[in-house]
Amino acid sequence: MWNNPITLLGGTYTAFINTYSFVPNRPLSTLSLVGQSPGQSSTWISLHPKNCSLLFSTVELATEPGSITSFIIDSGGLVRQIDQTPSFGNSPPHLAIVNDGKEVIAPNYSSGNVTSHILGEDQAYFVSTGNLVTFNGSGPNRACQASSHPHEAVQYGNKVFIPDLGANKVWRLQKDDGKWTVKGFIQQPLGSGPRHIVPLKGKLYTIHEMGNTMTEQVIPPLDDTEPQELLANISTLPPTVPPGSLYNAAELFVSLPSIHYPTPYLYASNRNVSPLPTQTDLLGDTIAIFTLEPKLHLIRHVHTGLQQLRSVSLGGEHGQYVTTAGLAGGGIVVFECVDGGADLKVLARYDGVGSEKVSSFVWT
Repeated sequence: MWNNPITLLGGTYTAFINTYSFVPNRPLSTLSLVGQSPGQSSTWISLHPKNCSLLFSTVELATEPGSITSFIIDSGGLVRQIDQTPSFGNSPPHLAIVNDGKEVIAPNYSSGNVTSHILGEDQAYFVSTGNLVTFNGSGPNRACQASSHPHEAVQYGNKVFIPDLGANKVWRLQKDDGKWTVKGFIQQPLGSGPRHIVPLKGKLYTIHEMGNTMTEQVIPPLDDTEPQELLANISTLPPTVPPGSLYNAAELFVSLPSIHYPTPYLYASNRNVSPLPTQTDLLGDTIAIFTLEPKLHLIRHVHTGLQQLRSVSLGGEHGQYVTTAGLAGGGIVVFECVDGGADLKVLARYDGVGSEKVSSFVWT
């Protein structure tokens, strides 16, 4: 039996950052709301890698410039704002804390740029702004690809990779003389809309929002300008979808090998964004599970009962839990990784106050 409560924080498209308590017990686990803290449109949240009492969020507003906010997490799991700085663009969907926890990088989706924010010695306050990097690109899908739309920042070694949904590229940034500069890109299939990535052991795994695909490529040397072939290009969609439905693949993360889970798996969220109820799946959107060995391939889909499945997050002492939420309905679900991570089993659901419009999670 497990009975130690675990605190989760949820970033949302509402006025709050939510705090939940997950109690994993057999035969019945529970998930409940602890409280809500002010945090307007804190859509993406992330813990500081060196100080787990510090939380950072993007502020993603439709009609106003974006911001980056820092919070302190109290002993009860609620958060209090410490500092805030402009993101110098519109609609920042993601942030990454890089450079050994000394710097925050945030892409601005609507503005086509990224900016860095330098943290003070206390790691909580923004003391200066780094340079702004602007991307120029477009794609064949003019509705969504008239210009660059950077969607994520991921550190890989001394570089930061930026998937650009509008330009169908993964940009590579490196610091030269204290400034981030573009050091080429890794081309993606035209019109695919690369959204999120996992760079791992010399390979790049990319989930494509408009293509609803997962691809695998070798990460080339910086001086290699040749397009990298796709080692794999696999649909993320379930075998059957409602007639006339529209999907936009969303989240991607990897389970890193451990004693309890020695085999890594990629988990991808399928997001049905269809406008009509008749075009949604009554079983909800799925999480697609991929194995990397001996080659990338899809092993199963897990129906979640959630609508517009966006965020998927791994947590727990051994990385044994997955939590996710339906942006358009169904609440929040916590799964247990079973069969070594090759499958998911529902442990708890919550659809009460604070379960609406949740877009990201962190496990504390």
